[in-house]
Amino acid sequence: MNYKISFRGDGKTLFKIWITNLLLTICTLGIYYPWAKANMKKYLYSSTYLGDYSFEFHGTGKQMFFGLIKFLLIISVLILLLRVIYDFIPTELAENVLFIYLSDWLVLIPYLPVLALFIHGSRRYSMSRTSYRGIRFGYRGDKKSLVLLMCKGALFTLLTLGIYYPWLANDVRKYIYGNTRFGNVKLEFNGKGLDYFSKLVLGLFVCYLTFGTFYFWYKKRLFKFLYENLSFSKDESVIKIKTSVTEGKVFKLLVVNWLLILFTLGLGYPFAKVRSMRFIAENLELHGDIDLDNVIQTEENYTDATGDAEDSVDSSSDFFDMDIF
Repeated sequence: MNYKISFRGDGKTLFKIWITNLLLTICTLGIYYPWAKANMKKYLYSSTYLGDYSFEFHGTGKQMFFGLIKFLLIISVLILLLRVIYDFIPTELAENVLFIYLSDWLVLIPYLPVLALFIHGSRRYSMSRTSYRGIRFGYRGDKKSLVLLMCKGALFTLLTLGIYYPWLANDVRKYIYGNTRFGNVKLEFNGKGLDYFSKLVLGLFVCYLTFGTFYFWYKKRLFKFLYENLSFSKDESVIKIKTSVTEGKVFKLLVVNWLLILFTLGLGYPFAKVRSMRFIAENLELHGDIDLDNVIQTEENYTDATGDAEDSVDSSSDFFDMDIF
């Protein structure tokens, strides 16, 4: 079976949503931003179609607002603790060059578990509030496992002076997708750390040597790596993704988007966003033998983001879109 992805949104409609959100966010000194983000997500999801049906986002600004408050409280406590510790360090040691270098890295240690928790929470929140044809998505990852995975990877990254980072990012991506479900369909990411390293490092190196000339080639390689290694499995059935992206298509997308935003002083952002969404949809093809008509609901419906303690913590990170890997 072949499944066609399409994006049916338009720039004018998105512009109206975006400019309204912008004005309300400014008037409320930023307080309205969680609601603005929820409005944008709902429109983008509902405009993205797989076959004849669109996706739906059920999150609310209220849930994201409480997430912001929790995030600020946690970060404030961490900053305060680090400041207290720093005050007890002797002046001679604090001015030592080697100590300054090491402290720049060591200061990240208390933030790593928090970052892992927010990545975990972002995925759990976003998936639990996303549906397709009434079937909910879900995330079954474990907080402790992700924290250990990221801390181990961060240690190797530090010891290798950053060289291990592509493996860390790839492992986190593989863990996140491997624990994502759509009903009884499982997502998988099969990319290899070495492949990601070659595309990331080699691509950036070539871009540097050619003064950015090969940037569009580099972006195409990353696009193909990230999407073509994604698959969906159900029992013995599989759906795989193929891409039709080329350097020319990437060049046209990015250059026109840059010009749209630059010459409209940012007001062209919604139109650039629509172009990007259409680009992704038009360059992805799903091929496989899974019948989406037979997908069964298996995921729990997390309706209260501030209910029990676990849901309260997990929902907090979606405010910042922490799926940065």
